[in-house]
Amino acid sequence: MFSLTDFIKQGLLKAVGYMPDYQIILNAAGWLEKGVLSESDLAEIQASINKGGQ
Repeated sequence: MFSLTDFIKQGLLKAVGYMPDYQIILNAAGWLEKGVLSESDLAEIQASINKGGQ
């Protein structure tokens, strides 16, 4: 079954290292505002940014 949350989160995680960090953060914050991502999703994205991507 399709999950918008998983789709957006995986897209942002895959962007780490290819897009500037600030763009990923701003996009993730926008999805948090819309209720698609949670703070734990943002923490996972930030952890990926901190370690330099996957």
